[in-house]
Amino acid sequence: MSTGKVFSLAILFSLCLGLGRASAETASYDVIVAGAGPGGTAAAIQAARLGAAVALIEETAVVGGQMTAAAVSTMDDMYGNRSGIYGEFYERVKARYAALGKPVGTCYWETFTFAFEPHIGSTVLRAMLDETRSFGGFVDLFLNSSITAVLREGDVVRGVVASIGGRESPLKAAVVIDGTEWGDLLPLAGAAYRIGRNVVSDGGRRGGGFDEDARTQDITWVAVLKSYPGGVPEALRVDAAPPGYDDWAATYRNHLARDGSPFSGYPVKLPVDFPTHNGYRGLPDASAPGKADSSSPLSLQMLTKSGVNWGNDYPGEGGFEGRSGLPVSYFEDPLFRRRAHGEAMIKTLGFLHYVQNELGLPWSLADDEFDDGATWEAVRGWVPERYERLARRFPPIPYVRESRRIVGVETLTSAALRENGDSYREGGPGRELATSVATGRYILDLHGADETKELEAEFGESHESIVSNKPRGPFQVPLEIFIPERVDGLLAAEKNLSMTRLASGALRLQPISMATGQAVGALAALAAAGKSAPRLVDPLKVQRAVAEGGSRIALALFTDVPEDHPLWPAVQVATVRRWIAPLALPTSPAPRIDDIDAVLAASRKGAAKGLFGVDRLLSVAEGETFLKRALAVEKPLKDLLNEGSFLRLGVFVQALDGRSRARRSTVEVLKDFAERGLLPSLGYEPWLDAEKPVTRGQAADIALRFLTE
Repeated sequence: MSTGKVFSLAILFSLCLGLGRASAETASYDVIVAGAGPGGTAAAIQAARLGAAVALIEETAVVGGQMTAAAVSTMDDMYGNRSGIYGEFYERVKARYAALGKPVGTCYWETFTFAFEPHIGSTVLRAMLDETRSFGGFVDLFLNSSITAVLREGDVVRGVVASIGGRESPLKAAVVIDGTEWGDLLPLAGAAYRIGRNVVSDGGRRGGGFDEDARTQDITWVAVLKSYPGGVPEALRVDAAPPGYDDWAATYRNHLARDGSPFSGYPVKLPVDFPTHNGYRGLPDASAPGKADSSSPLSLQMLTKSGVNWGNDYPGEGGFEGRSGLPVSYFEDPLFRRRAHGEAMIKTLGFLHYVQNELGLPWSLADDEFDDGATWEAVRGWVPERYERLARRFPPIPYVRESRRIVGVETLTSAALRENGDSYREGGPGRELATSVATGRYILDLHGADETKELEAEFGESHESIVSNKPRGPFQVPLEIFIPERVDGLLAAEKNLSMTRLASGALRLQPISMATGQAVGALAALAAAGKSAPRLVDPLKVQRAVAEGGSRIALALFTDVPEDHPLWPAVQVATVRRWIAPLALPTSPAPRIDDIDAVLAASRKGAAKGLFGVDRLLSVAEGETFLKRALAVEKPLKDLLNEGSFLRLGVFVQALDGRSRARRSTVEVLKDFAERGLLPSLGYEPWLDAEKPVTRGQAADIALRFLTE
């Protein structure tokens, strides 16, 4: 696709192994992705699968970001969308554990959930990255590397300067994607962004209303907890109470107690007992015998691994200097960020001290997940030296729930999520987004800093919006929120999309980040291939690429078009574009999102799916409406439509082609369409039987191929 393929091997060997002088050269890629989190990794995979040459640059030694490097490896997918690259990831991880005789339903006290050990998740993602070469593109992965500058000409980003193997190396690209946990590329690129409720304009200028003390969400330095039946090894004991323990001990006790409540349904009664705590973020344990899951109180007691991500948010209860959340200086001031990370780790160490000493339980940090001196160096000076051996066993980064967010072409709000998520509910109408490129399912979940004064008044956000605008069903993500308002050649792919803080509370989770990342990767690859700015790429082409990549973009699902149906991508696009009305709409695809029983009941009844009518013949009236919408024309097309009940294939392609029969015959048009790959498998030679009627599904497929050629 680009000169990236010429430079790839030379740069990979010379930069990573120090065997040459490539640092004096400028390597070229189609796409550069900063950050190998869920969004960045999915973006890299999707772009490479479309033939792009991709450089993926990650600051840690771990691929997977929040779900592996931060050890939040219990997936928050609300038991909904497991399609696309995330769906592939799910199936691969599930198969790895199945080979060991273990389930992945070990978290949130439900067996249909999805959890894994961080090292397993990272291994699977690495394999998916490696396999992209079989698709025609590739991903050069640079770990323990960072981006120190963004190369920009006017309003166009042209590449980056990366620190790889200790060398500063310029890398050019058609598109640069920010997939970092903190949105750290946005200021380097000089793009306008939001931080908290503040706005930083292009060039880093802060308006007069910028509040240095505006707040963002808590962070959490998660730990992977493991059982040691023979006693906790000395190196993993937290005998001495860490600094601040007396301030936080009440929080630990309020969440977890030896005689706490067992799980008996929602809302969870605090404090909980230890098996219930472990079942919340329970992980399968590849190194232990047994088939523990979340099916019963007895099975919870069999769990031998879990995540510490409950009661250890930082700053958590009481906030920072009397206000909830973290000041925006957490993002803007590197020294303050290090301080916050150190104190977040200390708070989790305090929890471990509580478990081992007050509860007397033989649990501590897992000795088979992480062992990295870089983690210690990141907090050294803030965490006492006596905890060095423990710090090495922590995940390399904390769980960061909020990021800088671009000021984009469009800004997604909580009200828009609610309206969109109410589609088809209780037999109501659908509100499909015409430029949808991903779907998600979550609530407006903010950990701290959720007061009205911390939210964006210009978008109507308030504390009350958390309840009034809570999505009740799946929602869509429009393409426009990935694209900066003014800067070209730059895209967002993580928690840094153009959205309000409340909307980010629903889009920050691992599964939706992979879905949005996949969409951004498709957009970037198409922009690079067409040598155009991402904002100029036809959204329909992105939708086709994403849908053909298996990712769900429509809210309506259909019983007659399962995900493995050959016309599934076309039906997805036809649905969001409203080219044709389904025969029957879902009547209950969106039970209340936090009502698990209702979700399961709707699924069992089949009410979550409608009927598209994929094999039904397309009527003349339907065909006219279809063509007017697909071709975006107002003039009636009756002069091209045949008499009779159903639309003939030859007439349909003639109408798409836009040429009269006097200038090009139907046979000529059909042969031309076939040669260009614009016709699906029909089971007959179309130019020999142009009078055959076309089905609704075939019409959607032909139109999609034609309009995205």
